[in-house]
Amino acid sequence: MKLSIPHINKEDIKQVSKVLNNGWISTSSQMVKIFEHKLAKFCGSKYSIALNSGTSAIHLGLKILGVDNKSEVLVPSLTFIATVNPILYLGAKPIFFDVDDFHNLKIDDVISFIKKKTKFENNKTINKKTKKIIRVIIVTHMWGRSCDVFKLKKFCKKRNIKILEDAAEALGSFIKKNKNYHCGNVGDLGCLSFNANKIITTGSGGAIITNNKKFYEKAQYLANQAKDDTFNYIHNEIGFNYKMNSMSAALGLSQLKRIKKKIQLRKMITNRYLNNFKNMDDIYVLSYPSGSVCNYWMNIIYFKKLNFQLTNVLSSKLSKHKIETRRVWRPLNLQKYLKDFKSYKIINAPKFYFSSLCVPSDDKMSISDVDKISKYIKNFVKKLIKVR
Repeated sequence: MKLSIPHINKEDIKQVSKVLNNGWISTSSQMVKIFEHKLAKFCGSKYSIALNSGTSAIHLGLKILGVDNKSEVLVPSLTFIATVNPILYLGAKPIFFDVDDFHNLKIDDVISFIKKKTKFENNKTINKKTKKIIRVIIVTHMWGRSCDVFKLKKFCKKRNIKILEDAAEALGSFIKKNKNYHCGNVGDLGCLSFNANKIITTGSGGAIITNNKKFYEKAQYLANQAKDDTFNYIHNEIGFNYKMNSMSAALGLSQLKRIKKKIQLRKMITNRYLNNFKNMDDIYVLSYPSGSVCNYWMNIIYFKKLNFQLTNVLSSKLSKHKIETRRVWRPLNLQKYLKDFKSYKIINAPKFYFSSLCVPSDDKMSISDVDKISKYIKNFVKKLIKVR
């Protein structure tokens, strides 16, 4: 049983074959534009820009929001490495923050840091110590559990700080307020991923979603090599080859039609995990905030009495039963090449990393599969407690 794998059906193959047969496989085909339109409609955004990866989306997003070598970007410590690398591409510096019980950015810590450690001058938020401008805060919606960005948005507006939502894992997840807001639509722009393990896939691929026309136009321009005059090949600034090709777009269009059904199936899996472990004091299945409409992409189990070594042993034993597991993302502040950057009050992220495992969450799993996995885990933990 795998964590989350791509499922390609006959309709997917048919749609990609159409593109191959008509010969227009490049990034400039109508198919890409259709996918962008359908994606924006699904997310409730005015605009979307289909790109070749989620990493490209974050890189372009940060650049469009003004991040440069005079900037700092606030980012959660518990997130995939692709969230932070684009900050460094642009010569900016990250500052790492802790996460809450749902593995999402601790908003109150961020607000506290800005109030205590920065000053607001000439419409800029400036770090008192480094003198650098805090341009952007990245909010990652972890494992498809939405982070409530509204409180942060209100505060950032007063401080002229932009918000980039890393919704790579959260296509189909919403923040519930007076209505449902798709993750990525509350901040200034959102970034999606369609990697092979995501809830829908385009093979690789990503997108920016936004309601800001200027950001949309700038993203399309930069992602297409910053072409000012296509016929005469005139480029007036550095651009990127970041657009999605039409084969990926065709696959994405076909997959998008099934996303609601896939979310329903994953919801059943998550609820089964929650039910199976509800009476166990030593095992905690990651739930979701009350204001989160979740896509249930990945299920995480936290073990109160298992350390790093014992979770490795458990993972190995599950592997012998052909059950795939992995750790949650290693906190960014613990990565060798990132450890010298500033961190602020990080307590939870390492704890989750050392004592948690991602467990199979694929939408083709059966309830009996979930029960089997749960039984193996329960037996392992019970035996361990008896031995001790």
